[in-house]
Amino acid sequence: MNLTYPTSVAPRTTAGVPTTGKAGRLIAAAAAGLPVPALLVVPDGQPAPSLGELRRWADDAVRSPASTNGTGARLADAPTIVAVRSAFSAEDHEDSSLAGWFRTELRVPLDEVPAAIERVRASAADRTDGLSGGELRRDVMVMAMVDAARSGVAFSEPGTYDDIVNVVGGTAERLVGGEERGETVHLARLEQEPAGWRRRLQALLDRVRRHAGDRPWDIEWADDGTTCWLIQLRPITAPTRRNETFTIANHAEILPPLPSHLMTSVIERAGDELFGWYRRFDSSLPDNRPFLEVIAGRPFINLTLLEDLLRHLGLPTRLVADSIGGPPSKDRSADLARLVKKLPVLTGLGLAQVVAVVRAERNQRRLATAGDGPAATFGEALDQLHEAYVGLVTGMFPLSSAIGPPLALLRRAGTLADHAGRHRTITAELAEALDEVRHGAMAVDEFLTRFGHRGVYESDIARPRFADAPELLGDLSARASATVGSTAEVSDPDGDNGAGDSRNRRRRIRTAVTWPVWAAARKPLAAREALRDRAMIGFATIRRSLVSLAEQAVERQQLRSVDDLWLLTVDEALAVDDGWVPEPAFWAARAKERTELAALDPPPIVRRFDDPATWRHDAPSGRRLSGLPLTGGTVRGRAWVLREPSVDLPDGFDPATTVLIARSVDAGWIPTFTRVAAVVVETGGDLSHGSILLRERGVPSVTNVSGVTRFVGTGDDVEVRVGAGVIEKLDPNRAAGTAERPRGDKGDSNG
Repeated sequence: MNLTYPTSVAPRTTAGVPTTGKAGRLIAAAAAGLPVPALLVVPDGQPAPSLGELRRWADDAVRSPASTNGTGARLADAPTIVAVRSAFSAEDHEDSSLAGWFRTELRVPLDEVPAAIERVRASAADRTDGLSGGELRRDVMVMAMVDAARSGVAFSEPGTYDDIVNVVGGTAERLVGGEERGETVHLARLEQEPAGWRRRLQALLDRVRRHAGDRPWDIEWADDGTTCWLIQLRPITAPTRRNETFTIANHAEILPPLPSHLMTSVIERAGDELFGWYRRFDSSLPDNRPFLEVIAGRPFINLTLLEDLLRHLGLPTRLVADSIGGPPSKDRSADLARLVKKLPVLTGLGLAQVVAVVRAERNQRRLATAGDGPAATFGEALDQLHEAYVGLVTGMFPLSSAIGPPLALLRRAGTLADHAGRHRTITAELAEALDEVRHGAMAVDEFLTRFGHRGVYESDIARPRFADAPELLGDLSARASATVGSTAEVSDPDGDNGAGDSRNRRRRIRTAVTWPVWAAARKPLAAREALRDRAMIGFATIRRSLVSLAEQAVERQQLRSVDDLWLLTVDEALAVDDGWVPEPAFWAARAKERTELAALDPPPIVRRFDDPATWRHDAPSGRRLSGLPLTGGTVRGRAWVLREPSVDLPDGFDPATTVLIARSVDAGWIPTFTRVAAVVVETGGDLSHGSILLRERGVPSVTNVSGVTRFVGTGDDVEVRVGAGVIEKLDPNRAAGTAERPRGDKGDSNG
């Protein structure tokens, strides 16, 4: 009788037994030295082995190593009970697995194996309908049972940096059969797992990938406390949906609380190209995971993927969390070996930062001319918008990377605000031009000629620019005698007592010493803001094309109004090009959807499987919150909580004691800044455009204050100790006071 004994030192093969499929893969794995329990294959058409043959097979299994590479993994005793499993030709193909279709019998004594083989073969009788590929072969495997302390199933997929493992105590038949949930474990690929079954399983999965390739594998395993055994190896026919972590932080800074459907779909479509910028430097980065995903109508960035990018490069994952706020989902430290291995990639990324500054002018001109070509259809205009958006974001990637480290050093030195207060980017020039308009030194038309392409939440193409809606700037006919949000000098609260002078001298010395660090940051900082400004010129041109095309669609009665365009996705706008006329029911359903989405308030960090209906924002407890100081000073006043910019203060509010509380800010909030004494922002960081503007203007401001829009309400009495990054609710009896914006305290991060 021809039987297959793949775990012996010199395994014999059986003519006609496929080299692929369930049995073939295990035979090949055992021959390659992987720890596969002793098994034999009874080919279709051959009778079951006799009890004597089974006993000889069992004795041979315990005498021979289970691997041929010197590991010496072996069964402790000759198997007396076995598993009898189907290895039919229809199972475990690339496009279908048929997992669980056919019979498996466990804990079968050797003398009952022949009957079990017949029962397994018989299970094919009612399961062959609809199967393709010719006649069904009914090979059967007999495998030694492992005395498992733990066992389970592992999913290993390319492009991921953790294997998903379901594990149970003992054997895993109830887990595989869906009767037991087991524990889910994420087993790291890059970092070493703790000693024990986790490390043994990690080593097994790594050996499987080296043997069979880094492909989607469904791996059954069993660990007996000494060896982690490979029980089954089959292709994953449908990829898993992993519960990855996403962040809205970056988009929350530049988009309205609920972006338009059109811009959201434009951003979502850009995801592959945006992450593709990193893949230009390292093609081994994953290409099968979404960088952007729409959750509750908002575009979120895949935080898990960004952290995996840093793990891939050997960098600490906390760098991502530190830049956007919130705890890391995987707190992995730096890995020196991987850093050295990825040095060419890191060098390429570093050179990209240098080149981005050198080529800034060219990139700015290219983005400023986006949309100059005529757009005869929505498709053409949206292609222009796609290219402009991708060009803007990928142009900012290296510039932001170049700015980040020196800004972090300056913040630690306490001199960031001092340097930034003497610097003027194009965004600060916009604010200064608005000051001139308010003081009558510049005509409104001249301002709109220079900055009419900017706007509120201008990254959303649906939002009008200042040239489209000058009322966004406030009442410019009333010339103010002073601008609260300007950089006017005020007295030093320390007076002339000597201690304040000493502190100022130390600060001036620190500022002088750190000037070279600032010199490294200011050029990419200016280039980054200029890039955005020029990109908004292109956005404004594209927006005019879209508005014109929408007006034509209104004339054709495809849209009810121009604003209907912003309610459509890209695919729906393309359908309008093809003649689609949305029915009234479509508009009613979309309006209902927008209302429901607007009622949701996403937290900064979410998981893919979170139910938006269960999102909760518990109001912070206590009387104070902390954030990231951008300038310095102390302001006591009344909170003014806004979701959108406004220049109309509530009745009874004084600009000199009004503290703006906002979820996020950008250049479109400049008119609002001129009406308040201090600004506290919930979502932001050192590199956000709003933070750069506030720092350069010297407005007392704190950013990244998590939960602040739920901590206080409009009219609450608050004190903002900017240098310490603290906002505190005050007892109304303490609230009387004025805003202080001390000249000498702007950069003191110690408060």
